[in-house]
Amino acid sequence: MNELWFGFIIISILSAAGAFVWVALRLQGGGKKGTDDFAGAANQEVERIFSDEFREELRNRGRLHFEKIISDNAMFLKQDLQLTASDLNKYMQEQIKKVLKEEFSKYEESIENAKQIAVEAINKTQSALDEQRATLQAQIEEEAEKERARLVAQFEQNMSQVVKHYLLEAIGNEIDLSSQLDYI
Repeated sequence: MNELWFGFIIISILSAAGAFVWVALRLQGGGKKGTDDFAGAANQEVERIFSDEFREELRNRGRLHFEKIISDNAMFLKQDLQLTASDLNKYMQEQIKKVLKEEFSKYEESIENAKQIAVEAINKTQSALDEQRATLQAQIEEEAEKERARLVAQFEQNMSQVVKHYLLEAIGNEIDLSSQLDYI
């Protein structure tokens, strides 16, 4: 607040001095001898008020004021920078979380798709296996039926020899059945 008042006072003094010089120049332009003395007196007064020591003191005060403003602004800038960095950190974390969430959802979706494809492949394989099993089962049953028929035919064919042999053993030498064995 003191710096503001100091600046206001400096500006007021400069304005007053400028107005004084302006009045002196205006009066000097009229060509009157009295006004020339008045303008010279004004210039001397300005030189006396704004002496080299006063100007140096004003410069020093200005430098101090400027340095204080710079340090205050540096402090505000530092605080602002810290807040901005904090906000930027939060924003980056949110963006990273958002991207990761999207990527994980895509990953889960691709896993789910792969799972469905695998289930479909397993189901197709299962149905193909069922078809092959049914085909093999039909072939095995067909082969078993053929083998059964062959065994029955062989059995029937050999049955006559078994019966013939049995009869020959049982009846033996008592009856001659040689001519009748083909019919038996």
